[in-house]
Amino acid sequence: MFSSNHDSAIDAKGRVSIPAPFRAALGGASFVHVWPAFDGKVCLEAGGDELQDYYRSILAQMQPSNRAREAIAHAVFGRSVQLKMDEPGRIKIPEAMLEAAGIKKEIKFVGAVDRFRIWSPAAYEAYDAQMVALARESMEALDAPFQAALESGAISGGRRVAEDRS
Repeated sequence: MFSSNHDSAIDAKGRVSIPAPFRAALGGASFVHVWPAFDGKVCLEAGGDELQDYYRSILAQMQPSNRAREAIAHAVFGRSVQLKMDEPGRIKIPEAMLEAAGIKKEIKFVGAVDRFRIWSPAAYEAYDAQMVALARESMEALDAPFQAALESGAISGGRRVAEDRS
């Protein structure tokens, strides 16, 4: 699982080190798949074979002539590059990808469960503020799953959320 965030920078040879916890989450792979985010975020998406296999399995369930299938296949597979990591875990991200994500020298690696994202620090700050605000607004969405887990015994020691808010 990819979690947390890490600051880094592109070195004089145009390389950047993937954070050690992210390399571990890649399961010892010697490469990583990277593509420009296609959902409106100004960042790069990255992951290993497991993530690529997930996309392949989703696409395999769709009709070959389905336009959504074609668009996702293009966005993930047609725009991705497979980057080889050297021994210390460094990769060289193509210049066009760095430009698409607004990355100059400083880089922010951010975990996103089954993948990680590569951001310019400024773009990430804006995204982070937006997501934290949305998370605050969305807290009630956690109430029902929390209550179900509490009542099933999956978690213990808590009080009902409604009680906490009174």
